[in-house]
Amino acid sequence: MAAHNRHNTGCCPFPSELHGDPKDPARVVGWQEYVASRSEDIALLEEAIFDLAHFIAALSATDGAVVMTKRQDLLGFGGVISGKMNEGEMITHALDLEGRLTRKEHIEVGTRHRAAYRLCHALHATLAIVISQDGKARFVKWHRGSVTYRDLAPIGAPGS
Repeated sequence: MAAHNRHNTGCCPFPSELHGDPKDPARVVGWQEYVASRSEDIALLEEAIFDLAHFIAALSATDGAVVMTKRQDLLGFGGVISGKMNEGEMITHALDLEGRLTRKEHIEVGTRHRAAYRLCHALHATLAIVISQDGKARFVKWHRGSVTYRDLAPIGAPGS
């Protein structure tokens, strides 16, 4: 069995642990506490998240999939996910947030998108986020018996 290496940020406790109150465990810690915090641990956490985001971005420069677990364990990158979905097959484009208003489309995309479609087709509980080289992003999910995607707003600064 191959060794499992995790890209670990090795930083600090969650903000709720830093701002929590042992006498009041139900206390909600949110955005305002984060913004107001001058904690060095929070600054380290923010830096670790920034570093992880840049690490993932560097991996995604290779066409194909960057596959991670919910805990940010890196499973692979630059991979082609094989499966039963091929060019020309139908997928669903969600035109609203709930996926009630939809349109069927033929698959006519590159390796990165096909990898996400195949993964969601094979593992229905998967949520894939596809970010194109041109800054466009989409969520991909198995929804109502079909691989379904929803486009998101462009990423990056306007005009970039």
